Amino acid sequence: MIRTRGFTLIESIVAIVILGIAMITIASFLVPQVTRSADPQYQNRSVALGQSLMNQILALGFDEHSDFDGGLVRCGDAGAATCSASNKLGVDGSEATPAAFNDVDDYIGCWYTDSTKSDCVSSTQSPLANILDENITDSYANFRVEVVVFYDQNLDGTDDNAIGTMKRVELQILGGQTRYSLIAYKGNY
Repeated sequence: MIRTRGFTLIESIVAIVILGIAMITIASFLVPQVTRSADPQYQNRSVALGQSLMNQILALGFDEHSDFDGGLVRCGDAGAATCSASNKLGVDGSEATPAAFNDVDDYIGCWYTDSTKSDCVSSTQSPLANILDENITDSYANFRVEVVVFYDQNLDGTDDNAIGTMKRVELQILGGQTRYSLIAYKGNY
């Protein structure tokens, strides 16, 4: 008669404990990777949104009083209209949508989606769906863009609180849990 022998109860319990410890160790390495797996997607989409928005902003005029016909006189020059005061930057006149915006400071404010509206800190708030004059709500569901524009004549990153020939355009793109910054300058030329 052939006698077969199996695992004893103690051997089985030891094996289960060892497997449990191994699974906990493996899971502790995988869980952080899973939570960060969306970061590259958010980074790519945040940068793409920021670059397209920055291009759109910088394609506009320096000020609402700029000569949009390419004239030789710019706002602030002798005989020309005065540029907007630094405390008057923002949407001016009848510019209610991005299609009507004509200068860089018209974009100042928080551009949000339904899930990010409560996080806006700016008093000027608009839906992100119309920032590029098209419905992008589904494409950028968890994104928010904060736009700040101010005079920065000496290019030191602080508001000069005076009219100058350089405006700093700052975009803070919040995608997922990460914030991305884009900064550019628009000159009065």
